[in-house]
Amino acid sequence: MKMETRRFLFLSVALCFWILLLQNADLATGKDPDYPSKPITYYISFGPGGTADLANRAFIEAAAKHLGKPFIPINRAGAGGSLAATAVLNAKPDGYTLGGTPAGIAFTLPFTEPAPYKDLSGFTFVANFGKLVYPLMVRADAPWETWNELIEWAKKNPKGIKVGITGAREVTVQGYTLLKIEKLENVKFTYMPLKSSAEALSATLGGHITLYGSTVDASTMPYLKERKVRILAFMGLKDEKIPGYENIPSTEELYGVSIPKALGVMGPKGLSENVLNRLDDGFAKAIEDPDFNKVMDRMCIPVVYMNRAKMNKHMDELYRQGAEFIKMLKAEETKGKN
Repeated sequence: MKMETRRFLFLSVALCFWILLLQNADLATGKDPDYPSKPITYYISFGPGGTADLANRAFIEAAAKHLGKPFIPINRAGAGGSLAATAVLNAKPDGYTLGGTPAGIAFTLPFTEPAPYKDLSGFTFVANFGKLVYPLMVRADAPWETWNELIEWAKKNPKGIKVGITGAREVTVQGYTLLKIEKLENVKFTYMPLKSSAEALSATLGGHITLYGSTVDASTMPYLKERKVRILAFMGLKDEKIPGYENIPSTEELYGVSIPKALGVMGPKGLSENVLNRLDDGFAKAIEDPDFNKVMDRMCIPVVYMNRAKMNKHMDELYRQGAEFIKMLKAEETKGKN
């Protein structure tokens, strides 16, 4: 082999090796020019089949159309959402591990013991895509026709109302709202922690819980239409109701109390601008996707979009409200000991 040929081959191999090193270095630092170039793992902090699970799956399916790569959903329910949150928190910041963002990520988890994290600095909140609706429902044969009737019964029967919520009271947004109502009405509820809205609906229909305190979804609507369950109130603002049930009062109208809400996407701290810009573009298009909107309409979930800046501001506000909630719980605990 001639010297010139050997030199050419050597230089060619060296150039290929150098290009490979540069590509690997870019991927290691999150500078992935072709992002996404492989499937994205997506953690959902609720069990399969519930409202939040179905909404997250619909959104990432729509986003995949515009990003060009599929998402791999993984349900990691339990511990108030901390299992999924911790998986995202500890992930490599390359954009290939993301997760759903329930309100509890900011509202309660930073204050629990042992806390998976103490503040929100380890996360990047990328977008919000919806707003869950929380009806307070009872079985059709329950003795109460209105929310006020249930409250009057609860005053005479302390802890007699068994409320089914997705998670323990101390780590859920429902717990926060209902605790405020308990204090305002001077009543006491018993809380039954469940894994999903589907499980809460089943427990309500089976008579295992008195009051459904989770979200509404497509599986709920047939039971409402067939009058097997009825709504006594909505946890939320006066415009956060199911169409056709606008005459049912909200906790804002009754007490000036609303439930903290978030339904979005987060990643670990350190995502590159290239990754974030690609996600921004894909998520903004996903919001307009007709298939996604059909799913959200069917589940009675309003589509509410927030970009990165608005989402991070919103999560900071939920963190502030969460600190207030924990203060209330500690005061209640101290009062009980005394």
